[in-house]
Amino acid sequence: MQYDPQRRPSRKDKQTIQVRKAIAVLAAVFLVATGIGYAYLTMHKEARPTDATTFCPMDEKGPNSVTAILIDRTDSFNLTQQAAIRDRLNDVKEHMSRYDLVEVYAVEPTQEKLLQPVFSMCSPGRGEDTNDWIGNPHLIEERWQTLFDKPLQNLFDSVLSSETAQISPIMESIQSIAVTSLESQKYVSKKIPRRLIIISDLMQYTKDYSQYRPLTSFDHFRDTPYYQGVRSDLADIHIEIWYIRRQNTLARQGEKHVDFWRDYIADQGGNVDKVWYVPGL
Repeated sequence: MQYDPQRRPSRKDKQTIQVRKAIAVLAAVFLVATGIGYAYLTMHKEARPTDATTFCPMDEKGPNSVTAILIDRTDSFNLTQQAAIRDRLNDVKEHMSRYDLVEVYAVEPTQEKLLQPVFSMCSPGRGEDTNDWIGNPHLIEERWQTLFDKPLQNLFDSVLSSETAQISPIMESIQSIAVTSLESQKYVSKKIPRRLIIISDLMQYTKDYSQYRPLTSFDHFRDTPYYQGVRSDLADIHIEIWYIRRQNTLARQGEKHVDFWRDYIADQGGNVDKVWYVPGL
């Protein structure tokens, strides 16, 4: 039978059209439900059991990455330096993803005990990491702000404005963090990315070695017993130096001084990714 444009649709034709529309609607609903189900299962598959206090994963995988921040409080930071460092620290914090671990340390003597972090917590994730279908973005964001962001911000403020110390065992502090945290086999064996941020004027000052005296080359320092006592394994650790310049040490600071520390870190297998000269004197 040829198609007749003048012919009115029969009851059977109308039923066929309705069936086809119903099938199309059901197919669309199925696709949407499948998509929601897949997203739900994916999110729950990615969700991992975490410690209620640190928000760090408790499974064998461990954190997704580790960032250790070492702050040298031997001398005070002026207001310009405090503002610049705080802004850069906040940038580090803002770019952390869920399950990324951050630990904050202060340069301190290690003769009697190794350094302990003054802050150690994994990012619990942001509200943008979920949606209304499978979670509560508002509550997740509130948890991040209240239990992670605010305590870390308060710590930054406290550390940057705290009193100064009598000695500056920077090398010993780096060694302590390396052997207790960054060299941990649970991170090394799983090839978890590790980063160390050193915020310091790098003016090592202890009774056995001081850079307030004329600076010798690293090649000369490498042969000393002191170096053998403070060295550690920094292999595959990405290191940033946030270099503080001070009025009373400008004559001893500069590129030659930074190069000494580059060589110091490289000789232990570490890699200095960047050196940031903090504004202000």
